[in-house]
Amino acid sequence: MEGGEIHTVVLEGQETYTLGEVNPFDLSWPSERSTYRRLERKILKFVPPVLPKRVFLPAVNFRSHSSESSMEPPAKPYFFMKTKESVIGHEDRIPIPRGVSKVDYEGEIGVIIGKRGKYVRESEAMNYVLGFTVLNDVSIRDFQFPELHPYGLNWVMGKACDGCLPMGPWIVTRDEANFPMRITTKVNGEVRQEGTTEDMIFGVESMISYLSQAITLEPGDVISTGTPSGVAAFTGKRYLEEGDIVEVQVDKIGSLRNFIFREK
Repeated sequence: MEGGEIHTVVLEGQETYTLGEVNPFDLSWPSERSTYRRLERKILKFVPPVLPKRVFLPAVNFRSHSSESSMEPPAKPYFFMKTKESVIGHEDRIPIPRGVSKVDYEGEIGVIIGKRGKYVRESEAMNYVLGFTVLNDVSIRDFQFPELHPYGLNWVMGKACDGCLPMGPWIVTRDEANFPMRITTKVNGEVRQEGTTEDMIFGVESMISYLSQAITLEPGDVISTGTPSGVAAFTGKRYLEEGDIVEVQVDKIGSLRNFIFREK
């Protein structure tokens, strides 16, 4: 965003070029760049690289996270969803809802779907991927793990709160970022999570294929990889508090940084 106006841009090194009225899901961008207006990255405010209607996130999809949570690895992917109101951008503020104290971080990779698909074969799944971005699956454990609640876990309240899915800073196309990738989460510079996608229980192709057996995937849908071990709920580390800076870094993609504040 520049001066209140949203642009689709391509980043090359330390320079930024606008792409004008271009559909970001059409990768056949023009090669002639003489007409592009060059923008300095420092004057831009990053907005979420996509505004998805649907975000699918797998519960317990890293073996290390399964171990730390004492949960058996699932036989099939188990998905929950976040709403579009959950999505915020790089360097935006993450709001802590009133009356809660257990705000957790989960560094993840977001897989951006680039074209419509149903009954997708695993062998063809990557053809439906536009690219990858960085996610932070912020989780309100007060809601997710309510004590003495007769129905147990509450995934909607615990996961889909406003502003609880930072995403960005940008999309790296599938031909530029290859697996495996390393995910590192830091709180105020302290490493809290570190793992690689080699630890995933279900790979990207498997999750795309599995979801598409029941749900038609659309351009702009986001599927998460899940998170490695190290979340506060299972390590005894303190939860996020107002004033904290949380950063998720994924090699081959970039770093997503956000600030914590408490809603009044």
